Amino acid sequence: MIIAGYRINLDALLARIVYRWHWNIAVVALVAGALIGVTGGFIPPIWRGRAGLIIQTVPGASIDVDGRPWTGDMYAGTHTVAATLPDGRRSWARLTLRSGETATLSLPPGLPAPRVRRMPSAAPGMSVVAIWRAGDSWRVQSVASPPAENRENDADHHDPATQTIAIGSRGIERLMTIDAYRGRADVLTVGSVRYEAVYEPARPGSQQESQVVVRGWDRVIATGVGDVSLLRFAPDGQALLLAERTVAGEQIQYMTPESPPTPVVAIPGRITGLAWHPEGNAVLIASSEGERRALTLARLRPTPVAFVIAGPAADGLPPYAWGGDSIIWIAPDAEGKLHMWSASLDALLPERHVALDARAITQCANGMLRLVTVQERQVIIGRLEGDLIIGEAVLAEIPAHPDLTGEWYGDELLLRSGDSAWLITIVEGEQDACTTD
Repeated sequence: MIIAGYRINLDALLARIVYRWHWNIAVVALVAGALIGVTGGFIPPIWRGRAGLIIQTVPGASIDVDGRPWTGDMYAGTHTVAATLPDGRRSWARLTLRSGETATLSLPPGLPAPRVRRMPSAAPGMSVVAIWRAGDSWRVQSVASPPAENRENDADHHDPATQTIAIGSRGIERLMTIDAYRGRADVLTVGSVRYEAVYEPARPGSQQESQVVVRGWDRVIATGVGDVSLLRFAPDGQALLLAERTVAGEQIQYMTPESPPTPVVAIPGRITGLAWHPEGNAVLIASSEGERRALTLARLRPTPVAFVIAGPAADGLPPYAWGGDSIIWIAPDAEGKLHMWSASLDALLPERHVALDARAITQCANGMLRLVTVQERQVIIGRLEGDLIIGEAVLAEIPAHPDLTGEWYGDELLLRSGDSAWLITIVEGEQDACTTD
């Protein structure tokens, strides 16, 4: 080879380098080969010590450990174990093995690809401000986004004009009654019976007091109420929760067709979320006052009693799930670390369990806990086995934002981040069905 008039013999140059530094080259090549072998998994990490692993899964599933087919040889350390079925369903778990121990891992068949739908706002150009479950539908409440120069003035209005729709098996329905009363109303259909509650404030110059009128209860009228800010029917329509604005916050009251409004608890600040127990005998209330947040559990029957059970990390309801006569939820402890908590409706006292960062949870009929969490910037659906999370499906369409949170109802999962929301439907086999019934 001739470069700039000079002849260069590459063969002779290479021979001279190898002859002079052949031991150095051999050592470098050996070290590089060892590093490639260890990082690529071709050389087992025998220095960690051997460990045993028994994997139980459904017939026909192929098993991978750390991305390679499982041979049965295991060493101490952290490993990702996955089982994949021919139809594409997959489950996986990340576990740590210690030297000399034998662990047993049961991997379920995994979930079929969930159906993901984006929840629409009530009208184009509006922002979703609230979503809650009522009866057989999801309620989506939207508000028009004001121009930037008017947002400061609009913050002074407590009741901006909203549009509310119900999304369910019967399609999309505009709930004009709720909007006409600026949110101080509620409607619910149970079977063939329609319940409607509206707040009618006293008018200047009129002898009529402020009142709540309930239709479907043979037109029950509750008079002498204060400045009502919220009305919400129980799932069966046989009870109504109402909130009255006070100087310090909100006064929660409970009424039925047979009894007038009864005080339940005073909530500091404003209500940011509310969820009824499926049987209507308890309610979970989230509230905020400045930077302080509270989660209040109220038992309504036989006599109302309430207790603050947590300080959520953000506004609105934290991930929660009703389980018969108890409730579980995700909230930080005194050091700010997220844990799973529980409380019975008898004692209303919170009990801390495993450390867990879940974005949504639900308890199946067999006691299994299913959850939504984030792993490696992916939103996954899985289940909790002891302190081990087993992944079962990936929600690739949903971004893993820090504020992502959700609520489960039967085989439907609602996830929300900012003003975006998604409705996920999970269809499982009869033997693996997970419902909250």
